[in-house]
Amino acid sequence: MTTQEIWQLQALDAPRVSAAYMRHRARDLARRTQIRKGLAYVIGIPGVLYIAWYCWRYFRHMPMMVAGLALTVVPLVYVSCRRHRRASAAQVPEDAGALDSLSFYRRELERQRDARRNWRQWLLPVVPGLITLLASFVLELNPIPWALVAYEAIVIVGGVSLAVAFEQWSARRLQREIDALDSLVVKEPER
Repeated sequence: MTTQEIWQLQALDAPRVSAAYMRHRARDLARRTQIRKGLAYVIGIPGVLYIAWYCWRYFRHMPMMVAGLALTVVPLVYVSCRRHRRASAAQVPEDAGALDSLSFYRRELERQRDARRNWRQWLLPVVPGLITLLASFVLELNPIPWALVAYEAIVIVGGVSLAVAFEQWSARRLQREIDALDSLVVKEPER
């Protein structure tokens, strides 16, 4: 179906979307994505540096804890680099028309949604490191600090659960926006 046929099939009272508005929405999505990535870097880089310092300082005394931290941080750095490539905001085309801007914005929403839905991609590589870290508390510390082990287990499970819940909430929000965009497009009549 051509653009002219789609335009002719639109109802007269259908909402009109301008190219400028769609470019604005795409730039807003790109801005939100940049803010999200910036916050991840502001939190992640000092965290990785602190963990690297901790591993260097306690390597001789607690090698299992250092291994657990390394098995946690290395996959997170790798997944962060991959996610940076997959979920970075694309450049908004300035000369695109309304339908091109709409399809560009929809593709960007789908990319962001899919990046957020794929929480298993970052969670599964980290699990061995977290288990090793908890095991190091039991095996390397004497006496065993059971209160610390319980606290760390709660923090790990709670933190991972909150991160997964936030990613799923964000993916659902993006899906609602995709559904709203789909409602603007007139479906081709079935024959």
